[in-house]
Amino acid sequence: MIAHTCVQDEFLETLVKEQTAINVFLVNGIRLSGQVSAYDCFTVMLKSGPSVQVVFKHVISTVLPANGSGPTRDPSNLPVSRAKPSHLRTQE
Repeated sequence: MIAHTCVQDEFLETLVKEQTAINVFLVNGIRLSGQVSAYDCFTVMLKSGPSVQVVFKHVISTVLPANGSGPTRDPSNLPVSRAKPSHLRTQE
């Protein structure tokens, strides 16, 4: 059996371990800033100063490190897809 890891979980776990400052953009355009202190299947706990917010994942559009660089990750572990993006597919 092949071990499968979730890219989302790896990303969030790295943000927690490295205590990376992030900007979270919600689907309605609101920006939240802070650090991920914990997460589960449905929520992300975002710490900002002395306060903590629970943000439901279904309302998150984008998560960006505030310094502009992402968490470090070995590129050799990235998943590889051989499928062409749908906008590049040609009729065969």
